[in-house]
Amino acid sequence: MSKNWVQTWGQAHSAFSFFYYPSCPKTYRLVIKSAISGSSVRFELSNECARNKVYVGGLTVAKCDEKGNFTGECKAVTVKGEKSPCLEIGQVVMTDPVELDVKAGEYFCISAYVEKGALRSGNLINNADLITVKGDVTSTPCVENQRRIRDKVREIASVVLKMYFHKPIPLFQSVQLLNDDGARSIAVFGDSISQQGYWTNAFTDRIRKEFFGKYSVINKSIMGNRLMLDFHRRFICKGLFGISGLNRLQRDILDYPDVEYVIIALGTNDFLQYNTIAAPKSEKPTPQGVLEGFIKVSDILKAHGKKLVVFNVLNFGECMDSRPEKEAMVTEFNKLLVKNKHHFHAVYDQAGLCVNPDKPTCSRLDLLGKDKIHPNQEGGQLVADNVDLNWFK
Repeated sequence: MSKNWVQTWGQAHSAFSFFYYPSCPKTYRLVIKSAISGSSVRFELSNECARNKVYVGGLTVAKCDEKGNFTGECKAVTVKGEKSPCLEIGQVVMTDPVELDVKAGEYFCISAYVEKGALRSGNLINNADLITVKGDVTSTPCVENQRRIRDKVREIASVVLKMYFHKPIPLFQSVQLLNDDGARSIAVFGDSISQQGYWTNAFTDRIRKEFFGKYSVINKSIMGNRLMLDFHRRFICKGLFGISGLNRLQRDILDYPDVEYVIIALGTNDFLQYNTIAAPKSEKPTPQGVLEGFIKVSDILKAHGKKLVVFNVLNFGECMDSRPEKEAMVTEFNKLLVKNKHHFHAVYDQAGLCVNPDKPTCSRLDLLGKDKIHPNQEGGQLVADNVDLNWFK
């Protein structure tokens, strides 16, 4: 079987807004539990949403334990032969390959020492552990995370908005292993409901057990993301919600040949955001228009040999920004998905699974977080447990 580069971890970048990392000589160590095996590793660094250059003083990779402590040789990593690359504004670079024998289920880590430059591009995602330490500790076997003052902003935002914001992971875009077992990846292409990790992490556990070493699940979700429209310029957290699903499809999915299946879980914000602080009333969608967007995505993916699994839109009738008009559009859209399911590899009725039988436009409150829109751990587990794994055989 031929060798291919396969993602074992990755994320979709958006602008960090006030979650960003100000310029400070600091090491960023990403600890990954690999779902697949490989003989070499390479990874991408992104400065896509930057306002400044980023000067990287050193890069390393090593086998480690779950806490990021080295268990094997620490190896230096270069970019086009350079040990200290500089990322221009908007630039994405791929490192040179480094031999590293990783088995499915093992941990390894990549470390980057950023000498200068604020890090504004990344995602708030929790399927890998990020350790941050002042100074260059890229080759130090054992390090402990240093809490930053800006974490308080994130915690305050979590309380005010009644949703949990994970520690942001900057800079790293994808981590790939040279695999000869025929492994592939499943990409989750969603919004904050997927990005928060409650169903995606539970789904990842199921995939790892059912298809050990065969698939990695890559969460390419962005909070506030819409399928049809980019973030609106009037929104105070400019860029945080990212460019539209249609506009980022190439960057986050098509640029990676290892992706075999795509789970699209967008649409909530297309219907919910308009006429709020995030987007004007003029950006009101139509159920038919959003459906056509999904079909367009499916047609593009089919042309590239990829299969699309569509999640319908969870009912959000209990949340603050809900309105009867918006709820009616979600109901109509979900019906249209069923009528047009022949366009897709599969359609998953998560809305029907979580619906409140006494309030058909609402989800069960016991399955939702305090903001009454995002599934809690119980809701996420329920969604993950009912995904038909036969779709991925």
